[in-house]
Amino acid sequence: MVKTLVCFLLLLVIHVGSCDVNEYQEMLSIVQNKMRVEFEEIWKHQETQDKRIHELELTIVNQNKQIQNLKRRCIDKEMNYLNRLFKDDSQIINPNFKSEQLVGPKNNKSDVLKTQTMEVINKDGKTSLTSRRNVVNNEITDRDNYRKRRQMNTDSANTIAFYAYMNTHEENPGQHQTLIFDAVKTNLGSFYSKHSGVFTTPEQGTYVFTWSIISDFNTGYIFTEIVINSVPFGSILSNSEEVHDDHTTTGIVVAQLNKGDLVFIRTNPNASIKGRILSDSFRRSSFSGWKIM
Repeated sequence: MVKTLVCFLLLLVIHVGSCDVNEYQEMLSIVQNKMRVEFEEIWKHQETQDKRIHELELTIVNQNKQIQNLKRRCIDKEMNYLNRLFKDDSQIINPNFKSEQLVGPKNNKSDVLKTQTMEVINKDGKTSLTSRRNVVNNEITDRDNYRKRRQMNTDSANTIAFYAYMNTHEENPGQHQTLIFDAVKTNLGSFYSKHSGVFTTPEQGTYVFTWSIISDFNTGYIFTEIVINSVPFGSILSNSEEVHDDHTTTGIVVAQLNKGDLVFIRTNPNASIKGRILSDSFRRSSFSGWKIM
């Protein structure tokens, strides 16, 4: 259209010399009318394009908000599941509903989507918001592991542990002698025998054992070892001759055991034993153990 107007103006300039005033004014009026119509169409087209661009921008904004709302709803479902699963734990999950308004061409206030954010309320009263799926998944795993560990640690029926000490001195210990710790203070599960000094493993797992031996003042050296199924697993020496005083030595081992394994403390079968093993109200020679997993 613009090209047509340009051509029309050129023709008007070329023929202006051969036209009278009336004809010239008539032709000029026609050109002006055409140009006005053309510019009006251009302005309308520009307004239409601006409106479409604005609508597309609003659509993008609304779609982003809808995506956020969907993410929050997914998190809310997981947190509700977590709340039902761990409602008796140290934390509770409180769903806190919020509204986020979508932007429309006319700012229509009725276009509102309901969304949710998660508010975690701790024992100390502090709150924090959780809005990421991986955080929720990690929290579910951590809480599940914590709850299992807590049940294992607090349920005495599932706990295996013992602690015993010698009620009196062992006056003349010999080589290859099983030591009897006859004063039992703790015996969860009753798997330690104060008569034989033997702990019988009730189930497969990882166990910790520790024993302390006190040799007599200035005269004793006592070699002892922890034995599992007649095989030495660890050993210590309590030597009071070098320190010129009572001497306490403690050994500790970690062992992977099977059901029915026998664990006990004995003096070394090959080393010389000298002096007494002391145990009274001032110091205790003791033996203890517990299952850790």
